[in-house]
Amino acid sequence: MQRRFPIILAAIAILATACGDDGDATATSRPATTAAPTTTAPPAPTAPPITSATPAPTAAPAALRFTGADGVESVIEDTSRVVVLNGDLVEVIYELGAADRIAAVDVTATYPPAADELPKIGFGQQLAAEAVLSFGPTLVIGDELVAPQESIDQIRAAGIPVVILETQTTLGGVATKIREVASLLGLDEEGASLAARVEEEIEDARLLAAGATDQQNVAFIYVRGPETLLLFGQGMVTQAMIEGANAVDSGAVAGVRGAAPLTPEALVAAAPDVIVVPSLGLAALGGIAELVKIPGVAETPAGREGRFLAYEDTFFLNFGPRTGEALRRLVLDLYPGLAADA
Repeated sequence: MQRRFPIILAAIAILATACGDDGDATATSRPATTAAPTTTAPPAPTAPPITSATPAPTAAPAALRFTGADGVESVIEDTSRVVVLNGDLVEVIYELGAADRIAAVDVTATYPPAADELPKIGFGQQLAAEAVLSFGPTLVIGDELVAPQESIDQIRAAGIPVVILETQTTLGGVATKIREVASLLGLDEEGASLAARVEEEIEDARLLAAGATDQQNVAFIYVRGPETLLLFGQGMVTQAMIEGANAVDSGAVAGVRGAAPLTPEALVAAAPDVIVVPSLGLAALGGIAELVKIPGVAETPAGREGRFLAYEDTFFLNFGPRTGEALRRLVLDLYPGLAADA
Protein backbone atom coordinates (compact mmCIF):
# COMPACT_ATOMS: atom_id res chain seq x y z
CA MET A 1 0.00 0.00 0.00
CA GLN A 2 1.30 3.42 -0.87
CA ARG A 3 2.73 5.23 2.13
CA ARG A 4 1.16 8.58 3.02
CA PHE A 5 3.52 11.53 3.10
CA PRO A 6 6.33 9.58 4.82
CA ILE A 7 8.81 12.45 4.95
CA ILE A 8 6.35 14.90 6.44
CA LEU A 9 4.84 12.53 8.97
CA ALA A 10 8.33 11.48 9.88
CA ALA A 11 8.90 15.04 10.99
CA ILE A 12 6.02 14.70 13.43
CA ALA A 13 7.56 11.58 14.89
CA ILE A 14 11.00 13.19 15.16
CA LEU A 15 9.49 16.10 17.04
CA ALA A 16 7.87 13.68 19.47
CA THR A 17 11.30 12.29 20.30
CA ALA A 18 12.11 15.59 21.97
CA CYS A 19 9.17 15.19 24.33
CA GLY A 20 9.96 14.23 27.86
CA ASP A 21 6.20 14.17 28.68
CA ASP A 22 3.64 11.78 27.52
CA GLY A 23 -10.19 -10.82 18.17
CA ASP A 24 -10.33 -12.55 21.41
CA ALA A 25 -9.31 -16.05 20.43
CA THR A 26 -11.22 -18.47 22.62
CA ALA A 27 -10.06 -22.00 23.22
CA THR A 28 -12.37 -24.72 21.94
CA SER A 29 -12.42 -28.32 23.16
CA ARG A 30 -14.13 -31.37 21.71
CA PRO A 31 -16.43 -33.20 24.11
CA ALA A 32 -15.18 -36.66 25.06
CA THR A 33 -17.16 -39.58 23.66
CA THR A 34 -18.57 -42.23 25.99
CA ALA A 35 -17.49 -45.80 25.27
CA ALA A 36 -20.24 -48.39 24.74
CA PRO A 37 -20.70 -50.70 27.75
CA THR A 38 -19.53 -54.34 27.51
CA THR A 39 -21.61 -57.33 28.51
CA THR A 40 -19.18 -60.21 27.85
CA ALA A 41 -16.61 -59.71 30.59
CA PRO A 42 -16.96 -59.45 34.36
CA PRO A 43 -16.10 -56.11 35.82
CA ALA A 44 -12.42 -55.64 36.61
CA PRO A 45 -11.36 -55.19 40.23
CA THR A 46 -11.68 -51.63 41.36
CA ALA A 47 -8.33 -49.85 41.56
CA PRO A 48 -7.50 -47.92 44.71
CA PRO A 49 -8.40 -44.26 44.45
CA ILE A 50 -5.70 -41.92 43.13
CA THR A 51 -5.28 -38.94 45.39
CA SER A 52 -2.59 -37.00 43.51
CA ALA A 53 -3.77 -37.05 39.92
CA THR A 54 -2.34 -34.36 37.62
CA PRO A 55 -5.06 -32.13 36.10
CA ALA A 56 -5.58 -32.49 32.37
CA PRO A 57 -3.83 -29.71 30.42
CA THR A 58 -5.96 -26.81 29.20
CA ALA A 59 -6.21 -26.43 25.44
CA ALA A 60 -4.10 -23.57 24.07
CA PRO A 61 -5.96 -20.57 22.68
CA ALA A 62 -6.45 -20.60 18.95
CA ALA A 63 -4.04 -18.40 16.98
CA LEU A 64 -5.31 -15.09 15.67
CA ARG A 65 -4.85 -14.45 11.95
CA PHE A 66 -4.65 -10.76 11.08
CA THR A 67 -4.08 -9.22 7.65
CA GLY A 68 -2.32 -5.89 7.89
CA ALA A 69 -2.48 -2.79 5.73
CA ASP A 70 0.46 -4.15 3.73
CA GLY A 71 -1.55 -7.24 2.76
CA VAL A 72 0.56 -9.59 4.86
CA GLU A 73 -1.28 -12.10 7.05
CA SER A 74 0.28 -12.61 10.48
CA VAL A 75 -0.40 -15.57 12.75
CA ILE A 76 -0.38 -14.32 16.34
CA GLU A 77 -0.05 -16.89 19.10
CA ASP A 78 1.74 -15.00 21.87
CA THR A 79 1.33 -11.35 22.91
CA SER A 80 3.40 -11.48 26.07
CA ARG A 81 6.32 -9.44 24.63
CA VAL A 82 5.25 -6.76 22.18
CA VAL A 83 7.57 -4.28 20.48
CA VAL A 84 5.60 -1.20 19.37
CA LEU A 85 6.99 1.00 16.60
CA ASN A 86 4.72 4.09 16.88
CA GLY A 87 4.02 6.33 19.86
CA ASP A 88 0.30 6.61 19.19
CA LEU A 89 -0.08 2.82 19.32
CA VAL A 90 1.76 2.76 22.64
CA GLU A 91 -0.74 5.25 24.05
CA VAL A 92 -3.61 3.01 22.94
CA ILE A 93 -2.04 -0.05 24.58
CA TYR A 94 -1.61 1.82 27.86
CA GLU A 95 -5.24 2.90 27.80
CA LEU A 96 -6.29 -0.71 27.18
CA GLY A 97 -4.48 -1.71 30.37
CA ALA A 98 -1.91 -3.87 28.62
CA ALA A 99 1.28 -1.88 29.23
CA ASP A 100 2.83 -4.89 31.00
CA ARG A 101 3.05 -6.65 27.64
CA ILE A 102 5.26 -3.97 26.05
CA ALA A 103 8.86 -5.14 25.73
CA ALA A 104 10.20 -2.05 23.93
CA VAL A 105 9.04 1.00 21.96
CA ASP A 106 10.39 3.47 19.44
CA VAL A 107 11.56 6.94 20.43
CA THR A 108 8.23 8.59 19.56
CA ALA A 109 6.59 6.91 22.57
CA THR A 110 6.51 9.78 25.07
CA TYR A 111 2.95 9.56 26.41
CA PRO A 112 1.89 8.61 28.99
CA PRO A 113 5.04 9.70 30.84
CA ALA A 114 5.73 6.12 31.92
CA ALA A 115 6.12 5.17 28.26
CA ASP A 116 9.09 7.48 27.98
CA GLU A 117 10.92 5.24 30.45
CA LEU A 118 10.47 2.04 28.42
CA PRO A 119 13.40 0.44 26.55
CA LYS A 120 13.86 1.99 23.10
CA ILE A 121 14.59 0.31 19.77
CA GLY A 122 15.42 3.57 18.01
CA PHE A 123 13.25 5.33 15.45
CA GLY A 124 10.53 3.22 13.81
CA GLN A 125 10.95 5.02 10.49
CA GLN A 126 14.64 4.12 10.48
CA LEU A 127 14.03 0.60 11.74
CA ALA A 128 16.92 -1.71 12.62
CA ALA A 129 15.89 -5.36 12.77
CA GLU A 130 18.70 -6.27 15.17
CA ALA A 131 17.52 -3.72 17.73
CA VAL A 132 13.99 -5.14 17.67
CA LEU A 133 15.05 -8.77 17.83
CA SER A 134 17.35 -8.07 20.79
CA PHE A 135 14.27 -7.69 22.99
CA GLY A 136 12.95 -11.17 22.19
CA PRO A 137 9.54 -10.03 20.91
CA THR A 138 6.64 -12.37 20.31
CA LEU A 139 4.81 -9.69 18.29
CA VAL A 140 5.79 -6.42 16.59
CA ILE A 141 3.19 -3.75 15.82
CA GLY A 142 3.64 -0.64 13.66
CA ASP A 143 1.89 1.39 10.99
CA GLU A 144 2.52 2.21 7.34
CA LEU A 145 5.17 4.79 8.22
CA VAL A 146 7.54 2.12 9.54
CA ALA A 147 10.57 1.70 7.27
CA PRO A 148 12.64 0.34 5.68
CA GLN A 149 10.81 -2.69 4.34
CA GLU A 150 14.03 -4.73 4.45
CA SER A 151 14.08 -4.50 8.24
CA ILE A 152 10.45 -5.60 8.49
CA ASP A 153 11.26 -8.56 6.25
CA GLN A 154 14.26 -9.51 8.40
CA ILE A 155 12.13 -9.59 11.55
CA ARG A 156 9.53 -11.72 9.81
CA ALA A 157 12.25 -14.04 8.53
CA ALA A 158 13.24 -14.60 12.16
CA GLY A 159 9.77 -16.01 12.78
CA ILE A 160 8.31 -12.95 14.54
CA PRO A 161 4.92 -11.68 13.30
CA VAL A 162 5.04 -8.02 12.27
CA VAL A 163 1.60 -6.39 11.93
CA ILE A 164 1.44 -3.18 9.90
CA LEU A 165 -1.69 -1.13 10.58
CA GLU A 166 -3.13 1.58 8.36
CA THR A 167 -1.99 5.10 9.24
CA GLN A 168 -5.23 6.81 10.27
CA THR A 169 -5.76 10.46 9.30
CA THR A 170 -9.51 10.87 9.87
CA LEU A 171 -11.50 11.24 13.08
CA GLY A 172 -13.41 8.09 12.24
CA GLY A 173 -10.14 6.22 11.95
CA VAL A 174 -9.29 6.74 15.62
CA ALA A 175 -11.80 4.11 16.76
CA THR A 176 -10.64 1.78 14.00
CA LYS A 177 -7.07 2.05 15.27
CA ILE A 178 -8.15 1.31 18.83
CA ARG A 179 -10.21 -1.73 17.85
CA GLU A 180 -7.42 -3.16 15.71
CA VAL A 181 -4.79 -2.84 18.44
CA ALA A 182 -7.19 -4.36 20.96
CA SER A 183 -7.94 -7.25 18.61
CA LEU A 184 -4.23 -8.01 18.20
CA LEU A 185 -3.87 -8.27 21.97
CA GLY A 186 -7.02 -10.37 22.47
CA LEU A 187 -8.76 -7.48 24.23
CA ASP A 188 -11.79 -7.02 21.99
CA GLU A 189 -14.16 -6.15 24.81
CA GLU A 190 -11.82 -3.53 26.25
CA GLY A 191 -11.20 -2.16 22.76
CA ALA A 192 -14.88 -1.85 21.98
CA SER A 193 -15.45 0.03 25.24
CA LEU A 194 -12.53 2.42 24.69
CA ALA A 195 -13.44 3.03 21.05
CA ALA A 196 -17.04 3.79 21.98
CA ARG A 197 -15.91 6.26 24.64
CA VAL A 198 -13.57 8.08 22.26
CA GLU A 199 -16.19 8.15 19.50
CA GLU A 200 -18.66 9.71 21.91
CA GLU A 201 -16.14 12.33 23.03
CA ILE A 202 -15.35 13.23 19.42
CA GLU A 203 -19.03 13.49 18.53
CA ASP A 204 -19.73 15.66 21.59
CA ALA A 205 -16.94 18.03 20.54
CA ARG A 206 -18.27 18.22 17.00
CA LEU A 207 -21.78 18.94 18.20
CA LEU A 208 -20.40 21.69 20.42
CA ALA A 209 -18.51 23.16 17.45
CA ALA A 210 -21.67 23.16 15.35
CA GLY A 211 -22.98 25.95 17.57
CA ALA A 212 -20.41 28.42 16.21
CA THR A 213 -22.03 31.15 14.13
CA ASP A 214 -18.98 31.72 11.93
CA GLN A 215 -16.04 29.62 10.77
CA GLN A 216 -12.47 30.51 11.59
CA ASN A 217 -9.75 30.00 8.98
CA VAL A 218 -7.02 27.98 10.69
CA ALA A 219 -3.52 27.10 9.53
CA PHE A 220 -1.31 24.51 11.15
CA ILE A 221 2.38 25.37 10.87
CA TYR A 222 4.77 22.61 11.81
CA VAL A 223 7.74 24.30 13.37
CA ARG A 224 10.87 22.88 14.93
CA GLY A 225 13.22 25.78 15.16
CA PRO A 226 13.95 28.22 12.33
CA GLU A 227 15.19 25.50 9.95
CA THR A 228 11.99 23.44 9.91
CA LEU A 229 8.86 25.34 8.89
CA LEU A 230 6.07 23.50 7.08
CA LEU A 231 2.49 24.36 6.21
CA PHE A 232 0.18 21.36 6.66
CA GLY A 233 -2.78 20.74 4.37
CA GLN A 234 -4.86 18.00 2.78
CA GLY A 235 -4.61 14.49 4.17
CA MET A 236 -2.93 15.38 7.43
CA VAL A 237 -4.39 14.65 10.87
CA THR A 238 -4.47 18.41 11.42
CA GLN A 239 -7.01 18.81 8.62
CA ALA A 240 -9.34 16.37 10.36
CA MET A 241 -8.94 18.20 13.66
CA ILE A 242 -9.50 21.66 12.16
CA GLU A 243 -12.53 20.65 10.14
CA GLY A 244 -13.89 18.61 13.05
CA ALA A 245 -13.82 21.84 15.05
CA ASN A 246 -16.07 23.51 12.45
CA ALA A 247 -13.21 25.57 11.05
CA VAL A 248 -11.61 25.87 7.61
CA ASP A 249 -8.16 24.41 7.05
CA SER A 250 -6.40 27.30 5.32
CA GLY A 251 -3.55 25.14 4.10
CA ALA A 252 -5.88 22.59 2.53
CA VAL A 253 -7.96 25.32 0.87
CA ALA A 254 -4.76 26.88 -0.49
CA GLY A 255 -4.04 23.56 -2.23
CA VAL A 256 -1.33 22.18 0.06
CA ARG A 257 -1.34 18.39 -0.04
CA GLY A 258 0.43 16.78 2.86
CA ALA A 259 2.87 19.47 3.82
CA ALA A 260 4.88 22.10 1.98
CA PRO A 261 7.77 24.34 2.91
CA LEU A 262 6.38 27.49 4.46
CA THR A 263 6.73 30.51 2.17
CA PRO A 264 5.47 34.07 2.73
CA GLU A 265 3.39 33.82 -0.44
CA ALA A 266 1.70 30.57 0.63
CA LEU A 267 0.96 31.87 4.10
CA VAL A 268 -0.44 35.20 2.93
CA ALA A 269 -2.58 33.37 0.36
CA ALA A 270 -3.90 31.05 3.08
CA ALA A 271 -4.87 34.11 5.17
CA PRO A 272 -5.51 32.26 8.44
CA ASP A 273 -7.43 33.91 11.24
CA VAL A 274 -5.67 31.56 13.69
CA ILE A 275 -2.30 29.82 13.47
CA VAL A 276 -1.77 26.56 15.39
CA VAL A 277 1.74 25.32 16.18
CA PRO A 278 3.25 22.48 18.24
CA SER A 279 4.34 23.75 21.63
CA LEU A 280 7.77 22.14 21.63
CA GLY A 281 8.52 23.50 18.19
CA LEU A 282 7.42 26.95 19.27
CA ALA A 283 9.73 26.77 22.25
CA ALA A 284 12.61 25.66 20.01
CA LEU A 285 11.91 28.64 17.76
CA GLY A 286 12.04 31.03 20.68
CA GLY A 287 8.38 31.75 21.38
CA ILE A 288 5.63 33.85 19.81
CA ALA A 289 7.89 36.87 19.39
CA GLU A 290 10.11 34.86 17.06
CA LEU A 291 7.16 33.23 15.30
CA VAL A 292 5.81 36.64 14.28
CA LYS A 293 9.17 37.46 12.69
CA ILE A 294 8.81 34.62 10.19
CA PRO A 295 8.21 36.22 6.76
CA GLY A 296 4.50 36.29 5.99
CA VAL A 297 3.20 35.62 9.51
CA ALA A 298 2.73 39.28 10.44
CA GLU A 299 0.83 39.86 7.20
CA THR A 300 -1.90 37.33 8.04
CA PRO A 301 -5.04 38.15 10.05
CA ALA A 302 -3.69 35.82 12.75
CA GLY A 303 -0.37 37.65 12.87
CA ARG A 304 -1.95 41.09 12.97
CA GLU A 305 -4.29 40.12 15.81
CA GLY A 306 -1.87 37.86 17.67
CA ARG A 307 -4.10 34.79 17.43
CA PHE A 308 -1.85 31.79 17.96
CA LEU A 309 -2.56 28.44 19.61
CA ALA A 310 0.12 26.00 20.76
CA TYR A 311 -0.58 22.39 21.76
CA GLU A 312 1.61 19.61 23.08
CA ASP A 313 2.53 17.47 20.11
CA THR A 314 1.23 14.05 21.08
CA PHE A 315 -1.96 15.57 22.49
CA PHE A 316 -2.88 17.19 19.18
CA LEU A 317 -1.30 14.82 16.66
CA ASN A 318 -1.42 11.29 18.09
CA PHE A 319 -5.01 10.45 17.09
CA GLY A 320 -5.42 8.15 20.06
CA PRO A 321 -7.50 7.94 23.23
CA ARG A 322 -7.24 11.71 23.88
CA THR A 323 -8.48 12.82 20.45
CA GLY A 324 -11.94 13.82 21.69
CA GLU A 325 -10.39 15.83 24.50
CA ALA A 326 -8.00 17.57 22.10
CA LEU A 327 -10.79 18.37 19.67
CA ARG A 328 -12.92 19.86 22.43
CA ARG A 329 -9.98 22.01 23.54
CA LEU A 330 -9.53 23.29 19.98
CA VAL A 331 -13.23 24.07 19.64
CA LEU A 332 -13.30 26.13 22.83
CA ASP A 333 -10.06 27.92 21.96
CA LEU A 334 -11.41 28.86 18.54
CA TYR A 335 -14.89 29.74 19.75
CA PRO A 336 -14.70 30.83 23.41
CA GLY A 337 -18.34 31.88 23.32
CA LEU A 338 -19.34 28.22 23.24
CA ALA A 339 -17.96 27.63 26.73
CA ALA A 340 -21.39 28.29 28.24
CA ASP A 341 -22.76 25.37 26.21
CA ALA A 342 -19.89 23.01 27.09
